[in-house]
Amino acid sequence: MKIAYFPDYVAKNGAPVLNSMLIGCQRHGYKCIENSMTADAAVIWSVLWHGRMLGNQAVYEHYRNQGKPVIVVDVGALYRGGTWKVALNNINADGYYGHTENLDLDRPRKLRISLAYNFSNNPRIIIAAQHRASLQVAKLPGIESWILDQIAAIRYVTDRPILVRPHPRSRLDMSVFPADIKIERPEKLENTYDSYNLNFDCHALINYNSGPGIQAAIAGTRVIVDQSSLAYPVSLAYKDLDNAYDCDRDKWLIEMCHTEYTTLELEQGLWIQRLHL
Repeated sequence: MKIAYFPDYVAKNGAPVLNSMLIGCQRHGYKCIENSMTADAAVIWSVLWHGRMLGNQAVYEHYRNQGKPVIVVDVGALYRGGTWKVALNNINADGYYGHTENLDLDRPRKLRISLAYNFSNNPRIIIAAQHRASLQVAKLPGIESWILDQIAAIRYVTDRPILVRPHPRSRLDMSVFPADIKIERPEKLENTYDSYNLNFDCHALINYNSGPGIQAAIAGTRVIVDQSSLAYPVSLAYKDLDNAYDCDRDKWLIEMCHTEYTTLELEQGLWIQRLHL
């Protein structure tokens, strides 16, 4: 198999990760071709068509229109900067991870990931927005419209305070939100490439289908997400917003730990075996 890669369309922190993936490909006998549009598959960094990654959109559409797989690698949600998400064709639940079969039940311990149990009495509900240029939100009419829909759904069942958290690199039109809605602006964490503070001291977190939904569920915070989110198996319905968060997260966590890999595992090609390339 020939796999195309595109080094000019990778985020600055993604270059060594892509290199680890290419090592894995070569170990499994695949030929890696730079900037090719005629390979059997392509590997791209993220499905965010923005900035350095903007060129990946044409690559993605070209390969998918031919029925060829696109391997997507991105920053992980389990251990940001330590594990990296790898899937076919998308990085939400619309992608393929091979994470529901042949499971290593001890993998959460190996990755040092464990479930927490949040007993916060903070009444607020956080709505965590996503970047509007991402393929993950392509089905939405708009980020602001989605947030307004979530506000309406929340207000139908509770009068708890609502806090909207924009994506750190995607602005929102704040003028469309009701006056009682508060805004939390993400703050970049020192000594990190692109990590931002996210406090799960809240009653619940609402997210469409990105990392905060997964992270909140691991932290023991109630989550409400779309069916396209990897956190959907542990999501609540709005009518259950004030009920205890007592769903079984153990099997879900094991499955989530089979969606991300360390750089050493990327080099070993464990992701290739799971994706059945």
